[in-house]
Amino acid sequence: MVKGFPKLILVPIIIFVLSLVVLFSNFLKTGDFILRDIDLKGGTLINVQTTSSLDTSGIEKQLITKYGSAFVSNIQSATGYGIEIQVEKSVDVNDVIVELKNLGVVVTSFTSESIGSFLGNLFFEQVVSVLAIGFLLMSFVILLIYKNPVTSFSIVFASLANILTTLAVTSLLGIKISFAGFAALLMLIAYTVDTNIVLTNKVLKSSPDSFRTQYKKALSTGLTLIATITLTMLVVLLFSPSKLLVNVSQILVIGFIFDLPYTWIFNSSMLEWWVNRRSVL
Repeated sequence: MVKGFPKLILVPIIIFVLSLVVLFSNFLKTGDFILRDIDLKGGTLINVQTTSSLDTSGIEKQLITKYGSAFVSNIQSATGYGIEIQVEKSVDVNDVIVELKNLGVVVTSFTSESIGSFLGNLFFEQVVSVLAIGFLLMSFVILLIYKNPVTSFSIVFASLANILTTLAVTSLLGIKISFAGFAALLMLIAYTVDTNIVLTNKVLKSSPDSFRTQYKKALSTGLTLIATITLTMLVVLLFSPSKLLVNVSQILVIGFIFDLPYTWIFNSSMLEWWVNRRSVL
């Protein structure tokens, strides 16, 4: 008799459903599933160097009151403190700087850049297309390698769910996805597939009795890999002065964390069911 799925499989399924709820809620509110950074949306980005860390929430409220929309975040690097301000393209940069000074902000220097909405949307469409093509090609290769629908579905679902959950969590945390962020998502697809392949190759040829032993060996390898890369990305996140590298590290750290339930709970549960089923056929 084939054993059923363990109850723990509900954990990644619930996470996935909640992620879809967040993404569709974003779409209903803003017309976008995710928070797009300026290079994928268009607008004006102002980087302001200051003498100390600031209350960005208070500044953001004041700028929203005056300009209708604004996003302010703290920047801290080896070179000092600063804030990053994103406003609509129609807003005058010098007027924003004057407003900051009126709020008591000591502005030592600032830079700005503008991206048109048409160009931003074009970039967004292109990176989404590349991401979709990359995912489809990966799915096709997985199907060719394993040649059975259960294993292939498990790997593809775990990868897709990890990407969608990562996007949902970045949205909840207010992290905007930049052009570099989509490069991180491509890296995350490759990483998730790798961990799922490590698991699948280790347990697929096992018997029901040896499945748990082989699973523990694969888990040990997977956790070592996750811990090593996550620590590396945390160093980048905490100490890198580059906004692009920070965006990449934020996405990868979130993705590595949620790879745990999707690979080591969902996929392992599917594989255990498949191994048990195969043994009675």
